[in-house]
Amino acid sequence: MDGIKLRLKKVVVKGVHGRFTSGQLVAIMGPSGAGKSSLLNALSGYRSAGVVGEFLVNGQPRDEQLFQRSSCYITQEDLLQPLLTVRETMDVASSLKVPKGCKAPSEEILQELGLLEHQHTKTEMLSGGQKKRLSIALELVNNPPIFFLDEPTSGLDTVTSTQCVKLLKQLARQGRTVVCTIHQPAASLLELFDQVYVLADGLCIYQGDTSAMVPFLQSVGMPCPRHHNPADFIIEMTEHPEYIKLLSEEIMNGKVYKSAKLNEPPKEPINNQMELKVCYENPDAQETQIILSNQECSYKASKYDGSSTSVSSSSSHLSNGDSSMAWMKVQKSNTSEYATTYCEQFFILLQRMTKQIFRNKQGISIQFVHHVMCGLLVGVCFWNMANDGTQMFNHLKFCVGLVIFFAYTQIMVPVLVYPQEVKLVKKEHFNCWYSLTPYYAALTVSKLPIQISFNIMFCTIVYFMAGIPFSTVRFLCFCLVGNVVSLAAEGMGLAIGSVFNVRNGCAIGPSAIAPFLGIAIYGFDFAHEIPLLMNILMKMSFIRCGIVGMVLTIFGFGRQPLECKDMYCHFAKPNVLLKYLDIEHSSVWLEIATMLGIMFVFRSLCYIGLRWRFAT
Repeated sequence: MDGIKLRLKKVVVKGVHGRFTSGQLVAIMGPSGAGKSSLLNALSGYRSAGVVGEFLVNGQPRDEQLFQRSSCYITQEDLLQPLLTVRETMDVASSLKVPKGCKAPSEEILQELGLLEHQHTKTEMLSGGQKKRLSIALELVNNPPIFFLDEPTSGLDTVTSTQCVKLLKQLARQGRTVVCTIHQPAASLLELFDQVYVLADGLCIYQGDTSAMVPFLQSVGMPCPRHHNPADFIIEMTEHPEYIKLLSEEIMNGKVYKSAKLNEPPKEPINNQMELKVCYENPDAQETQIILSNQECSYKASKYDGSSTSVSSSSSHLSNGDSSMAWMKVQKSNTSEYATTYCEQFFILLQRMTKQIFRNKQGISIQFVHHVMCGLLVGVCFWNMANDGTQMFNHLKFCVGLVIFFAYTQIMVPVLVYPQEVKLVKKEHFNCWYSLTPYYAALTVSKLPIQISFNIMFCTIVYFMAGIPFSTVRFLCFCLVGNVVSLAAEGMGLAIGSVFNVRNGCAIGPSAIAPFLGIAIYGFDFAHEIPLLMNILMKMSFIRCGIVGMVLTIFGFGRQPLECKDMYCHFAKPNVLLKYLDIEHSSVWLEIATMLGIMFVFRSLCYIGLRWRFAT
């Protein structure tokens, strides 16, 4: 039975053991595909889907929420809000991560990390090293005792990489547990790490002090050449399966900790130890998985206390100079997951999103030109046609064209843009900045002013150029129908963008909206012959509801007969057209209510999609 089970799983990490000690900078090292990031994700909890087993702290089952609040995860990709300045980004982090009434040492953190002189620079203008330091600074706001970093030196030059690792070592020296993955560091960079944990083919082939790695290799008959980089040498050894097996057996797959003093017995986990048993299941074996089949990985965390509910401050140094900073060490009880209330999170995030939207002047200009130009083109195509009784089919084309404009304009933007934001939101949510509910509420509200304003501008241009008779109710209803279609389409785009990446979303977006469009234009010339089931199905298309709503708005509300330049105009009377389309008994308000219901479904799917993404 176990053999069959293993065939259905991709084994990435195979029953490894280990120990990470507070106050030390630890590097998880290995060749590509060895399972470094997978192990880090499992230890931090960043990837939790399919994980089976237990993680013990001080010999007790780990409190997942408390551990998550006492640790932070910094991704390989520097995910920052591009249009905010460094100081504004820090202020947002402080507002979200530090309880009300406590002052976060934002300026001191920026000063010590060399970012104070760039505090008024937008994050998109920072260099790679500066972005990495800012990512660390944002998490230092509430001074977490445990840091996990995925490839912190990726994309950085040698000098910047050294500066970054030295900064991490300073953080570790203050008593924190700092664990990071690194691919193949230079010899000078390797020396900065206190401890190395090397993976190869899912097995631990070395764990211990950095300075003990060369003696260990020599003791097993693999002497490292004098002028050879030890990191390069041990990675080269992983090219041979027999060497991987030998090293793994010698180190007992991580059970043995090699100290710089070779005669010293293997150290045992002490104080705040953590034990981990993990299993990722994926029958398709297309995603990274971990199997630590009933084995233990013990790690030591720094300053992790689940019983404390106090807020205290202490002095700490990030450099060897005289400058110091007052840190707010926030330790919450199990009943308080976030430092701020949901209402406070909503207003902080709403302010951040609104600032981002209005600072994107190029994006606003593009949307302005798009709506104005499209409005003028539609107005020219249907110039003064809305009052011509001989143009019945053009009236339908006009209504269909308007709804398709609103639908396609709004569905593709979130499909293309939102997947990148999801990565940022997942990181911030995982690091306990805010809950998903206030974030999603702020996301919905922040987009409304610009979106509604441009939609009304488009509707105004089209309404008067097409020659639709003006009445306050008709005009407001005309704008309302357009906006509801727009919001429903945006909800559909957000639902797609919350689950799929840009590449897949570009294919799924048009494919998903195509059935709604097909149903929308079905049966206008034989409306009375449409079966009941098909009528019910058509009600599920927000585009169809939008078209019907537009027709009822333009030709309803007691509209007078249209002008007729021919001898006879069958559709000169608006009620004749409505009867021909079998919508004379329909209500525009019912169509709007139906679209609002569909919009609620789409936006609920987006919320569920985010929940799913954050849980995987």
